[in-house]
Amino acid sequence: MHSIDKCERIEIPQGALYLGLSNKKQSVGYLELKPHTSLTLHNRPAKEKLTQVKGSCVMAVFWKKPRKMITLEKGDALLIEPAGTWHIHSNPFDRISLTHWGFDGDITEIIKEIRKLKN
Repeated sequence: MHSIDKCERIEIPQGALYLGLSNKKQSVGYLELKPHTSLTLHNRPAKEKLTQVKGSCVMAVFWKKPRKMITLEKGDALLIEPAGTWHIHSNPFDRISLTHWGFDGDITEIIKEIRKLKN
């Protein structure tokens, strides 16, 4: 797992994104969600590997209808595949959630858009 201390931190209203190694084959980083926040529905053009590092989060994954709700506790892992699967990261709890993410595939354009949030 990539060290969070070596990541670039980008503040977002829901918490922060930590960007680590990113190239056309893989990208890694972390998502920190403040209590009682969530990201909007999104998908990525790559498989997404999640590992819960701190706190808990709830993932709404739209593999099929109805959506599947998955709670990740510290140490739990989740693979979201195939690429393009719609999902939502949420933290309905009273503590900060920290999730490590890794993508097998090219999300460099998405990383460029995330970096624009820093300006």
